[in-house]
Amino acid sequence: MRTDNLQEMVDRLAVRLQRSVTVTDPEIRILAASAHYDDEDEARVRAVLARVALPEVYRHIHSFGVRSWSEPGTVAAAPTLGFEQRFVIPIRQGRTLLALLMIIDRDANGLTDVELNAAMQTTRAMVGILDRDQADLQRRQAQRSQLLSDLLSDHDAVREQARSQAAHIMGGPVDQAVVMTMKIGSPGRYGAEVGLEVDAGIANVELREGSRLAHVYQDGTVTICAVTEHPPSEESIREQGRRILDSVSSLLDENACCTMGLCDEPTQLSMIRTAHRRSRLAAEAATWLPQFRPVAAYSDLGVFSVLLRLRREDLEEAVPSALCRLLEDDTHGVLGETLALYLVSGGSIPVTAQGLRLHRTSLYYRLNQIETQLGMSLHDGEARQVLHLGLKAMELLDAYTRS
Repeated sequence: MRTDNLQEMVDRLAVRLQRSVTVTDPEIRILAASAHYDDEDEARVRAVLARVALPEVYRHIHSFGVRSWSEPGTVAAAPTLGFEQRFVIPIRQGRTLLALLMIIDRDANGLTDVELNAAMQTTRAMVGILDRDQADLQRRQAQRSQLLSDLLSDHDAVREQARSQAAHIMGGPVDQAVVMTMKIGSPGRYGAEVGLEVDAGIANVELREGSRLAHVYQDGTVTICAVTEHPPSEESIREQGRRILDSVSSLLDENACCTMGLCDEPTQLSMIRTAHRRSRLAAEAATWLPQFRPVAAYSDLGVFSVLLRLRREDLEEAVPSALCRLLEDDTHGVLGETLALYLVSGGSIPVTAQGLRLHRTSLYYRLNQIETQLGMSLHDGEARQVLHLGLKAMELLDAYTRS
């Protein structure tokens, strides 16, 4: 935002009140901040240095419902956060919340009528600047979201038009794209409020890193596209995915469960739909299967990259009936554990015995029991493949059932 005039207004009001004054956007990112007047607190100092929303302070302020305020009010102190009480004036244009003007009120003395009138006059003067800049920001965000939606469209002409506009909308060359899918499990909270928290978390990453990101949020799923001029490494893609996940989840309700799926290879815009499908599968794996949580890459999935595409009834058919009987009769789980480790080790007796801390003679006895009950030979490579696939399908079915 263009905040020069805004800064002048904040400075004049702070001198008038002899108090520290801050203007933030609705997501608690500082737009303008006055000098300190010996009333600063730890939260203000950290926010001025970071220039982005501090997660714990963000959640504290929004717990008072400030997005819906139409009149000034007080946000109580939170000593554990180093946060003194704030007198807060919402700055609105019609029904749209443009910003919040915050005045530190350490002594809880409030403002005199004259001071309150000066603060209200200042906020009214800020509306024009904030409204113009907010409209510009919202237009850029909407353009990026629409661009991503168009790149993922089923229609060839729409995708081609989007590719031709990508560099202009994203503010620079778009030679490579990395696609991510974030899943947000937040019981009862999939509406506009969560969407705003997602917007804020992703914007914080952009501010800190200078990234160029486009995203679309719908019903607990966030599709994210990071564009670059040069192909990033697989490790840098994973690190960026973790940072985005951390940034967004830090602003959400503490009960929210967030997972991230990555297509860990950069792609051309013409192949972005394939990358999107892969990132969605990785996100599903991270959501359902603990071993992939909280960030999974498509290359990590192994056979789950196929199984996650199947309907539940198809998964059930992938489990041999003999395997089901074996596991049902295996009350202590000994044979199931032995079979799983044997298959994972590629049929290696030494590795399986070491993993189970079992003498080879005992292992051979167990394997013989398994073969007898299955009616299959574990020396048969195709039989091992069928059994391994069946165990993985059962693992996914169990995850679905638990959830």
